[in-house]
Amino acid sequence: MRAERLVLLVGLLAGCGRPGAVETSIPLMVAGTELEAPIEGRDGWSIELSRADLAFGPLYLCSGVKAGDLCETARAEWVDSIVVDVLDPEARYVGDLHGSTGWTRSWMYDLGIVSLLAKQNAEPLSAAEALGGVSLVLEGTASKDGAISPFLARAPIQQEEGTEKGVPVVRKSAADPFEHEITGEDERLLVRFDAASWAREIDFTSASEEGDLEFTSEGQAMRAIRNAVVAGPRPRFEWGEE
Repeated sequence: MRAERLVLLVGLLAGCGRPGAVETSIPLMVAGTELEAPIEGRDGWSIELSRADLAFGPLYLCSGVKAGDLCETARAEWVDSIVVDVLDPEARYVGDLHGSTGWTRSWMYDLGIVSLLAKQNAEPLSAAEALGGVSLVLEGTASKDGAISPFLARAPIQQEEGTEKGVPVVRKSAADPFEHEITGEDERLLVRFDAASWAREIDFTSASEEGDLEFTSEGQAMRAIRNAVVAGPRPRFEWGEE
């Protein structure tokens, strides 16, 4: 896939030509997780979110056990992007994954901003543009010892300078359970996100001491959010019937 991101499609079409493989489309659903209680943050902070909007996509399912540069063949792909309300637990249809039948054992996706080998800068897709050019908007209040502080975080999440270009930014790790045989028979995939794990990593103590809870890409809070989204608890991939 090193020539360009679209080479995944070439691999996909080649995969459809393998003996026994059949072209298929899989409905893709997205959902958030309802937060029934305040989030317990670091150092005794209590966090309540009023907004958690995530730019999600494109998404690729790979046949191999390790996504990334080794995912030379996409088993299925969805090349669009959508804004997910991560506080809404109701599943929403966003489009179809197009691919072929067979086993998928890993996944990788971007967050509305894609990195291409042929271009110097990453490109925002429609979902990120709808959020003002970022991947994630978190808004709410953080409280401790009776003091309540509103906060706003706007996080661009993409491959950065010095990191691997041309590969989606979030990838399945060895610890993430994921294996499914795509049969093409009345199946759908639901990707469910949880914003609590992102918010609880913010160091509100340091941020409040600095007097700035409108986080930027330069500060510790933004780095914590980015690391939580990219390398922290992953969304749940739930296969089911249409």
